[in-house]
Amino acid sequence: MNDAEFIEISEFIYTLADISKKLTLEGFYSNLHPEIKIDGSPVTQFDINAEKIICNLISTKFPSHNILAEEVSSKQLGSDYTWIVDPIDGTRSYIIGRPLWGTLIGLAYKGKPLIGLVDFPALNERWLGYKSNCYYNKSKFIFKRKLVNEISEATVGSTDPNFFSIEGKRKYENIIEKTKSNIWSGDCHNYCLIITGGLDLVVEEGLSAYDILPLVPILESQDIIVTDWNSDKLILKEDTQYKYSTVVSRHNNIYHSAITLLK
Repeated sequence: MNDAEFIEISEFIYTLADISKKLTLEGFYSNLHPEIKIDGSPVTQFDINAEKIICNLISTKFPSHNILAEEVSSKQLGSDYTWIVDPIDGTRSYIIGRPLWGTLIGLAYKGKPLIGLVDFPALNERWLGYKSNCYYNKSKFIFKRKLVNEISEATVGSTDPNFFSIEGKRKYENIIEKTKSNIWSGDCHNYCLIITGGLDLVVEEGLSAYDILPLVPILESQDIIVTDWNSDKLILKEDTQYKYSTVVSRHNNIYHSAITLLK
């Protein structure tokens, strides 16, 4: 992707985020009636409507591109390019009125996350990443916070202990014992706290592609380490039901300490 293509695609992604923001905020704080999916997670009509509109716009502009979406709009056309879409990541937070839910939109090339956006409509916070470019509300982000470098000084975050397998929860509890403090909840917002320095480590198990892959270019644009529990880079798998277990940290020493504890 050259500079002109980056500008065109990033502006298109911003437009998609603007549309999704308007649609999803209409449902926030409203009298929602979520349905429960087969996997036990909730979904609202605002998730589905926003996803349909976003994916229709993608298909209109890039008719040959694949789309991987959480609800109903996925399509596989054999392209090297795949759009990854989740209009409301953190639906449980959305339903109860907690503002930490976000819209995730990413583009992968041959499985590698290329450009990604996360937007927090209720917080007016928006992040976009591509290569070494990291933008916060369309301005270049510059990290200014002092880093800790030992896991004993670190604050670790994860969304929900119930999302871990029995073995995964045991391993995560080992990490909690070694860190200064642990924070639950947060969904995709936790990864942005890694960017700003509020969290030093995020560990998750059982994520879907649309939960994490749009965040990878944003994190890597800040030289933040993002891998699975085996230290492998995160890529889009051919099996769209594949579940990702993630370790994310800005500091190399904290990251390797966590990996050791997860083995």
